[in-house]
Amino acid sequence: MDAGVADIAATGPEAGPNTDNAGNGGDNSPAALLQRAFEKALVSVATQVISDFQSDMDDAMSELDDG
Repeated sequence: MDAGVADIAATGPEAGPNTDNAGNGGDNSPAALLQRAFEKALVSVATQVISDFQSDMDDAMSELDDG
């Protein structure tokens, strides 16, 4: 084996630091849970804003049609 190349088989995943985080898709970290909760809230707010905007546009188009 080349001395300049790291032997990744020499250490198991438990040997390193906890890499379970929101940045790498870890499902159990508090950061990942918080990120998913934030995304759900953001989607909910965005859906409401888009729905309100669509309703306003429908009203405006209806007024144009009525002349």
